[in-house]
Amino acid sequence: MFQSINELATNKLILLYLISKIKMPLSHAQITQFIMERAYMDYFSLQQYLTELIDANLIVSQQENHKTRYIIANKGITTLEYFINRIPENIRLEIDEYIKKNRQQLKKELEITAEYIPEKHSEYMVHCKVKENDITLMDLQLSVASKEQAKKICENWRRNAQNLYGSILSSLIQNPPDE
Repeated sequence: MFQSINELATNKLILLYLISKIKMPLSHAQITQFIMERAYMDYFSLQQYLTELIDANLIVSQQENHKTRYIIANKGITTLEYFINRIPENIRLEIDEYIKKNRQQLKKELEITAEYIPEKHSEYMVHCKVKENDITLMDLQLSVASKEQAKKICENWRRNAQNLYGSILSSLIQNPPDE
């Protein structure tokens, strides 16, 4: 399936618009989910466009916690300013509405992370983090005995990080009981 040059340019501009409007790094998975749910382009084209946008210095990819996140570069902002009218208005409105509805959830995904990596002989290192406005509030590493434990800790951290952070902090600052 061949696409016209205008369609290729429009698809790249859609990606620039999404990454620009969100005003925070977006993960590869977040971008893919958004684009695929709306069928703006196919998966393989999306991957190609992201690579081409990086190669053209219009977006920047960052690695953090084994995840790739994308932000718009100054050159991308300038390009978008010149060509924003090539993005159909209904698509711009869809993106704006999506951001309005999902910004907090996307931000939460950015600020609460949990991952595990295999260590030696069926041991796993679990790394959990809570950030707020680019400041790390808590960075916790645990060694556990099984992959199942590691997965469960990561799931629970993602779901309950704010409560766990508060509980751990409270426990650490309380006065110890008199003995």
